[in-house]
Amino acid sequence: MPKLRYWFEEYVDQFSSDDPIFKENVRLKVEHTHGVCETIRDIGRSLHCSAEDLCLVEAAGLLHDIGRFEQFRQYRTFADCRSENHAMLGVKVIQATRVLGGLEPAAADMIVRLVGYHNRATLPADEDERCLFFLKLLRDADKVDIWRVVTEYYQRAGNHRNKTVELDLPDTQGISAPVYEALMSGKLVQMADLKTLDDFKLLQIGWIYDVYFPRTFQIVRERRYLQKIRDSLPLKCPRITEAYERACAHLGRKSSGKDSA
Repeated sequence: MPKLRYWFEEYVDQFSSDDPIFKENVRLKVEHTHGVCETIRDIGRSLHCSAEDLCLVEAAGLLHDIGRFEQFRQYRTFADCRSENHAMLGVKVIQATRVLGGLEPAAADMIVRLVGYHNRATLPADEDERCLFFLKLLRDADKVDIWRVVTEYYQRAGNHRNKTVELDLPDTQGISAPVYEALMSGKLVQMADLKTLDDFKLLQIGWIYDVYFPRTFQIVRERRYLQKIRDSLPLKCPRITEAYERACAHLGRKSSGKDSA
């Protein structure tokens, strides 16, 4: 891991800029990457992962968003729908730089697969149990740290707006029908259904339906991530309240151990 961390820092240094917006968004992704690695260690320890397995998933965590830097340089957005799939762009970066060349081929292949899969809407149906376990760990850690990023942002956004974090969505109130229907069915919101910033915030609340491990639910409950997102939404919209309360009920069941399904 030390060599890979050094490579990561060297790679990111290529994206230094005097542009404050560019600099801010690169910083956000660097901090997010380190947050994901830290969360992987936290959740992984709760699952009694071996040191070798934790090292492998942490390597995938370090590289999971490596495509974001080139994405932002080329397109000035983190919205895949307006640029390209950042996970697959990351795979291209890994392959072009041969950063994993010093690893055993099986480990390098696993890391590439995890990076390529990490942002899929659903888990791949044709993968082995080992890969799926690692992928669930990476995806849980990714969500936990994105919740940290967005809740910190929403709490201070009145003073400084970052349209990249908001995916350039209009800040108009309300909840789109497909977003409401997905959340009330306990399903993930589709990116294509987002019409407003409020929809995006609700999508983030709905990620709770795609969390796998007990420690992850515990972190979300302890840090009050869902409540913090709710606090940034209109208070008097019944549909938003319904969707939020359903998500909280799911979190309550999962974090209490009453629902292990």
